Amino acid sequence: MNNKYTPLALLILIVLCMIGTYSNHFNNDFHFDDSHSITDNGFIRDLKNIPLFFKDVKTSSSMPTHQGYRPVVTTTLAIDYALSLKKTKGKDGYDTFWYHVSNFSWFVIIVVLFYFLQIQLYKSSSADSAHKYFALLGCAWYGLHTVNAETVNYIISRSDILSTLAIVSSFTIYTSFQNLRKYYLYVIPVAIGMLAKETTIMFAPALIAYDYMLVQQKSLMDLLNLKELKGFLKSLTIGLPALMLCGALAAYSMSRVEVFEMASTSGGWYKLTQPYILLHYISQFFLPFGLSADTDIPMIYSLADDRLFIGFGFLVLLLVLIFKTSDHKSWRPFSFGLVWFLLMLLPTSLVSLAEVTNDHRVFLPYLGLVVSMVCLVYNLYNGLLKNIQVARVGLLSFLLLAIGGYAYGTYQRNIVWAKDESLWKDVTEKSPNNGRGWMNYGLTLMGRGDYINAEYCYNQALKHTPNYYILHVNIAILQEATGRKKEAEEHYKQALKFGPGYVEAYYYYARFLYNSGRTTEAEIYTNKGLEIFDGHLYSRYLLMDILSFNRDWQKLAAVAQRTLQMYPNDIKAANSLSIATNPNAGLSSPVSKTLTAADLLNQSLALYNAGKFRECINTCYRALALQPNYVEAYNNICSAHNQLLEYDSAVAACSKAIELRPDYTLAKNNLNWAKSQLKK
Repeated sequence: MNNKYTPLALLILIVLCMIGTYSNHFNNDFHFDDSHSITDNGFIRDLKNIPLFFKDVKTSSSMPTHQGYRPVVTTTLAIDYALSLKKTKGKDGYDTFWYHVSNFSWFVIIVVLFYFLQIQLYKSSSADSAHKYFALLGCAWYGLHTVNAETVNYIISRSDILSTLAIVSSFTIYTSFQNLRKYYLYVIPVAIGMLAKETTIMFAPALIAYDYMLVQQKSLMDLLNLKELKGFLKSLTIGLPALMLCGALAAYSMSRVEVFEMASTSGGWYKLTQPYILLHYISQFFLPFGLSADTDIPMIYSLADDRLFIGFGFLVLLLVLIFKTSDHKSWRPFSFGLVWFLLMLLPTSLVSLAEVTNDHRVFLPYLGLVVSMVCLVYNLYNGLLKNIQVARVGLLSFLLLAIGGYAYGTYQRNIVWAKDESLWKDVTEKSPNNGRGWMNYGLTLMGRGDYINAEYCYNQALKHTPNYYILHVNIAILQEATGRKKEAEEHYKQALKFGPGYVEAYYYYARFLYNSGRTTEAEIYTNKGLEIFDGHLYSRYLLMDILSFNRDWQKLAAVAQRTLQMYPNDIKAANSLSIATNPNAGLSSPVSKTLTAADLLNQSLALYNAGKFRECINTCYRALALQPNYVEAYNNICSAHNQLLEYDSAVAACSKAIELRPDYTLAKNNLNWAKSQLKK
């Protein structure tokens, strides 16, 4: 125990345990909001767009209502996309491995820094060198905790990870390097963190609480005495630079956001529900059972709701506990940890969001709970149980067993998060009243052709969320795929009614119109969608297909050029521009052996537009001879076979395209069309 290298060796062991616990998550799929922020966000596909991320909030998401000023997050996603392209040798920028490596690496750094931060916190209550071993207990508790698995697995939740990393880094610098405080270096991490998530602003009040409680060794009870106000004002002065900087960055971030989707329900009821949610979060900290990626905990809508009294009663008891324990030096880290927990939950408790609770919201607050619980264990170990060796051994054994249980739970949650189907199936089981969960599970079933069970799921979703626009889109897609075009169109129109501000509602209806041969209407609705969000890449792809089909080369050239301005390396736009400027290329002359695979793909598109579908297929196979995994070539083969009514061959080609690029929407659309025709 006296070996100075033992704690560091144990810290490395904890990191290795974390790697083992999360070893089964590195290839887990994208989920939910990952689509509009990553897979549908064309801006992350080029590192040259990084300066643009800091200027234009529209680069953060393909959905205007979800666009926030978080340029640091978008920058990291662009880097991951580039690394993914390198890993797959240019075939796929959406291999999830690097995205997960990034999230997990920052998580490990947080845990390591948390070790050094805890030592400084516990030093304030005692000079006992054993604190470093209890800090290790805190690292293991936090690093392996089951609830944190959601944040680590959910790629776009890296905003929470980066915000937490910023706050922990700033606190570690402030507490460990006192001689550097006059240079204000500790504010640099939180300044960066503010560009990842606005909740980083809570560093300032937490710093004020730290200085007042653990540096000045003041009791919170002193705040009730006006004569003791001087100490609090001193702490306020300490936190003022960080508060001013973070406040200015928060104001700037808010000024950049044009549209933000708030909760559809009353903000007042949302806030009244939060004390009960606080109790929910604390119960999950100790007993993380029944975790759901999308809970169905309902809002409190009545002053007679028992949960209202339970929640506020618990909050009052918690505040009494915080004030009472702050009276004793040895318990102040416990009190401070609970203050941290409440402070870090304030942003999501006071700002009305779309859901009353989400597990990733506690990623930062749980650090405080860990500090409190480790302080409790330390005081029990060296106080009540000091002379009872059997009880001390029993306490530590129980804690190690509990942490092992958390690690096992984390490993199992990684399995749930592996695929969309397993994740949303789990949601329907844990949160059966969640309409969005039923819809997303139905979407995964529809994706593998199980239309009967998918429709059942959609009907379940309609019971809970009848006005959810994207639900009507998915019902329409299913009905279109099963030949019920009249019913499908009605649901597409319902989607437009309930989601008039969403580009996706226009895109999917326009795609339906295009597939139905109503190209004039399709062009109108596609353009309406692009008026909402000009950067929606799949709407641009659809518009280029429509214009190419109509042989409107002048408009096609303009759309392709605009797309290339936004996404300079986009292959689809480059091919469309080539066709628009020379639509008859390759139709009369033999194919040269010196042509590249991209040249042959351009020729195949020209042949397709000329109605020469057999020649189109042959040319695509020439491209595949040069580039065997050319996804666009397989998609073109599928499209041409669809035109020739050779649906079996079309299914085979598009299945190969999706195997190579699972998120390739155009191939999925062509595949669904071919399958629907086969069913007839």
